[in-house]
Parts: sequence; C-alpha cells; structure tokens
Amino acid sequence: MAGTKEFRAFDSAILADRLAFMAIALFVTYLITLLSSILPVRLLDTDWQLRFISACLDSATIPLVALGLLHLAAYLDPDNPALQKRRDAVARLAVVAVFGFLLIVPLQAFAGWNSVVAARANVARQLSVANGTFDLLQETITTATSLDNLQARLQAIQTPSLGIRFETMGLPLPDTKRRMLARLQEVRQEVAARIQAPTPKAIEAVIRDSLRVMLSSFALAIAFAMGAQRKGREVPLLVEWHTAISLRGGPLPGLASGPSEEEYFSRLVPEEDDSSETGVPPPL
Repeated sequence: MAGTKEFRAFDSAILADRLAFMAIALFVTYLITLLSSILPVRLLDTDWQLRFISACLDSATIPLVALGLLHLAAYLDPDNPALQKRRDAVARLAVVAVFGFLLIVPLQAFAGWNSVVAARANVARQLSVANGTFDLLQETITTATSLDNLQARLQAIQTPSLGIRFETMGLPLPDTKRRMLARLQEVRQEVAARIQAPTPKAIEAVIRDSLRVMLSSFALAIAFAMGAQRKGREVPLLVEWHTAISLRGGPLPGLASGPSEEEYFSRLVPEEDDSSETGVPPPL
C-alpha cells in the first residue's frame, strides 16, 4: 500500500514537471507573439495603441492557460519547493496582468474615440487643401489676360490637367475661361464626393469593436485575478476583492489594504446561539 502511494506521488511529480514546462513554453510563446506585434513602440500613435490592444487580447488565452497549468503543477507536486516558488512568482506577476487588462478598458475607449476624431480631422484637412487648390485655380483662370497667359500660369502652379488643350480649342479667351471654370466645378464636386466624413455605420462599427474589446478585457482581468496572488496572501486576488466588497465595501486589495483572510472566514461562521449552553431561550 505504501509502495502504491509512493508510485502515485512519483507519477504526480512527473506530470507536474511536464505541466510546468508546458506553462513556461506558453508564456514564452505569448511574449514572442506580443513583442513581434508591438515593435517598434509608438505610445502616442493611435494605430499602435489599437494594434497593442489587439495583440494583447488575441492571444490572451495562452498565458491564462499557462497560469492554470502552473497552478495545477504546483498542486500535483506540493513537495517541490522550486515549483512552488515559481508558481508564487508567476502568480504575483499575474497581478500586473490583471491591472493591465483593466487599463485596456479606458485605453480602448480613448483609442476608439480618438480614431473617429482623427478621421474627421483628416477629412476636414483634405477638404481645406482641396478647396484652397480649387480657389487658386479659379482665381488663376478668372484673372488670365490671354490664352498663353492662362496656360503659362496654370503650368507655373503645377496643376493637374483639366482636360482642355489650349492649342486646339480655337475658342476666344472668355469661352475658354467659361469651359475651364465649368470643368473645375465638376472636379471640385467629384473630389468633395470622394472625401467624406466617417459614416454612422463606420462609427457604429468602432463602437461595437470597442465594446467587444472592453468587455473581453474585463473578463480576462477577472480570470487572471482568480490565478493571481499577492505576496504574503493565501487566497487569490479575486477572493480578496470579493472579501473587501462583501465585508464592508472597502478599497479593493491591490489598491489598498483590505481585511485579512482570517477576518473574512471568521465572519462566515454563524454566531453561537446563547440557548445552546443553558437550554433556556435568551430573554426577549
């Protein structure tokens, strides 16, 4: 019987080593994937912020599974001090991951809003540049004194072709101006039609994607909080949060010191009934 227990303990130790090795491999895989997606770092670039958020979330289940495997390995081999220390270190690092995923929620909201604002500003800038160019062309055509002068002035400001060949039209200057101004108005309308502000559907798509990212980040933060553990604590971070909220609605652990585990579990035990000692019900 003792031999059977020793054999099972030996099997558990081997399985624990395998799980711990797979966990480390998963952590390294996630780190490589994350770094390859976010380098080079551009903190103030909205596109980089969105790419960073996407890279964090797309493969977030990899470190989450790795954290679970490491907890399982430590459970299967409790007599392995090196494995226990590794589990504790990773659990403390998971606290950072929890707050990191929580920070993604406002970051995604800001990045989504900023992308819409930037798109609208880009449209306004393009329209301003286009209108300035068209106004300059219109002034050039209107103030030209001859066909040669008109052609020379247009070439001087390096405008694109308006579809008019001066040498073959055979029209007087007023007619040439009238036709060129009509063509200029058509081009202006075509450009204005191409440069459009974000449509309501595009804005709705940004809102949907932002909500998906924010809710996923919050769910991942809760999941990591169940595997995260602060130094010197015997329960996961999520249990500490639940303890603080359940007992007094105090500050969340990790942000400020909350009630101890002993206080939490002692309050779960029902109070002793005075009648159990004397057999007499307490006075009313």
